[in-house]
Amino acid sequence: MIDIESKIVDTIFNAVTAIYPDADVTTGFDETTAIFPCVVVEETDNTPVQRFNTDDCAENYTRLTYEVSVYANSMDSAKSEGKAILAAVDDAMQGLKFRRVRKNKPMNIARTIFKQYGRWEVIVGKAIVDGDNIIYQMYRR
Repeated sequence: MIDIESKIVDTIFNAVTAIYPDADVTTGFDETTAIFPCVVVEETDNTPVQRFNTDDCAENYTRLTYEVSVYANSMDSAKSEGKAILAAVDDAMQGLKFRRVRKNKPMNIARTIFKQYGRWEVIVGKAIVDGDNIIYQMYRR
């Protein structure tokens, strides 16, 4: 299975903490213990592109979908803070050749917590395999 989740999370972490150094970038959200702003990165789909599998079913390409949710609770600027973070995430994901397929409007999920999210897709293929080292190529489709 093609798994590049750590690269995606690291890239988003670097993009977000560059503008909000105290932000929490994680792969799960719990509003009772969250540090705000909180950015949740989830791989929601990892589907092999079947026509490129080998005869022994090894994956060469997969379609990845990532959803990134931004939770903010700043009394004055939660909405604008969330938009700024999501814009930084979008730049980072597009830098990895992901294509944004959705961005929702901010919503109030609790009295003081605003949520915004976006969804990105990409095709990832194995470009070079050298022993245990695999370099992946990302394709916009």
